[in-house]
Amino acid sequence: MRTPSLSILCVASLACLVNSFARAGNPNEPVVVGQAIVRADSAKQLAKTITVLSQTFTGVAVLDSIEGRPIYLLSYGLAANQSLADVDAAITTLRAQGTIAWGELNYIGQTGEGQTDSLWLSGVGISEQAFESQYAVPLLGVTQAHERSRGAGVIVAVIDTGIDAAHPALEGRVSTKGVSFVPQSSSFADIGDGVDNDNDGLTDEQVGHGTFVAGLIHLVAPDAMLLSVRVLDSEGIAGNFQIARALAWSIDHGAHIANMSLGETYHSQALEDIVGEAKVKGVVVIGAAGNSNTNDPRQFPACDQSAVGVAALDWDDIKAPFSNFQINIALSAPGHSEFTKVGPNLAHCIVGPVPNGMYAVWSGTSFATAFASGTAALVRAQHPEWPSAATPLEEIRSTLTDTLGSTGAPIYALNPKFVDFLGASRISAVNAVAVGPIAPLIADVNADGNVDAADLSLILALWGTLGAATRADIDASGEVNAADLSLLIAHW
Repeated sequence: MRTPSLSILCVASLACLVNSFARAGNPNEPVVVGQAIVRADSAKQLAKTITVLSQTFTGVAVLDSIEGRPIYLLSYGLAANQSLADVDAAITTLRAQGTIAWGELNYIGQTGEGQTDSLWLSGVGISEQAFESQYAVPLLGVTQAHERSRGAGVIVAVIDTGIDAAHPALEGRVSTKGVSFVPQSSSFADIGDGVDNDNDGLTDEQVGHGTFVAGLIHLVAPDAMLLSVRVLDSEGIAGNFQIARALAWSIDHGAHIANMSLGETYHSQALEDIVGEAKVKGVVVIGAAGNSNTNDPRQFPACDQSAVGVAALDWDDIKAPFSNFQINIALSAPGHSEFTKVGPNLAHCIVGPVPNGMYAVWSGTSFATAFASGTAALVRAQHPEWPSAATPLEEIRSTLTDTLGSTGAPIYALNPKFVDFLGASRISAVNAVAVGPIAPLIADVNADGNVDAADLSLILALWGTLGAATRADIDASGEVNAADLSLLIAHW
């Protein structure tokens, strides 16, 4: 991993990694050259797609697919006289003819901090104590909120650069069931490869992002379990297909909340499909608004109608100078840090864990998103009965978002230039949990308010169950086993 620099900004370029393709409303979007995504709803449609594209391009084949969904990643090669526009035109024709439901190039998504070249800062004085006492804790009322909920029973997928599960700040709340969608790497830890993959003069500059995000979620919801879904490489970059696949995996592996502190200005159909599926299945997708201080172009998935977009504010509830703002944004949360000529003012900083047991300061809508995900986990934990007749699966996202929005602090008197563009309010953890019941504790498998023989009976009855999203799988490992029994005994 790189040594953090005391400089917060650096100049970066993706030019050597990707090409650009201008499309209406989305100029110069970066893509993974040689890859396209299609939705073909039958084997016949897929075969015809490959046949048609092979008449124009070389090397057309299926590289990958999203498990359980008819979404495929295709390869293609370009001749000297061909361009990305030719690929896009061919895909558009296939869609118009009804051969495929939709198709698109494999555009690039990345962390908002990577888009604006923001690095974390570590050094003397940035410690565990600074992490636990940072300004967001009293601002959100985190300590008081824990009297009613700590997030037990909720699984939060951190779709990011991975998580350093050994970091002491995470206290063993990272599931052993993580996954990596980063090519040539099976590890779901937050690690670098020691290579400047995007040729910007920096090596592994976004290593630590996933751990930092996970730490903030854990700070707010310490009893929630975190799934490390590593999709962004150590530069903070991934293709749309991989990001959509990572979200689909999270849905399939029991996540209640998917934290997506990443984004892109291309409105991907692949990602929109999976975000829509998440909503229908009761999984709440929370995305970062972006760090370009603009409302156009929008960032996705934050601005997807089925997701929950989060903007960043400072310690006084003023819009962070970098935060995007948009009518589609649902909520705001703390995300800004103050830097002076002599270093960070820790009283006004977002502090989080980074690999190798260190702590750092960072700014970005990624971290506002993490605070929102943690608060959402507190509220979700108060409702183990969901889905219910009153709150069916497809209404969990709107119900939870409405709760966070209606109980938050008003912000528009302080931000008159951004009325309706920063969401309903700045979230308040203490107010959000005040409107719901006291949440069950860890190991309260039947959610009756006690950890006792009834919970033991449920664990034994479900012993060996694989893959099922059940409260008996206390450690969210994907199996009800001895580890869950040990946790039950420890919390008896």
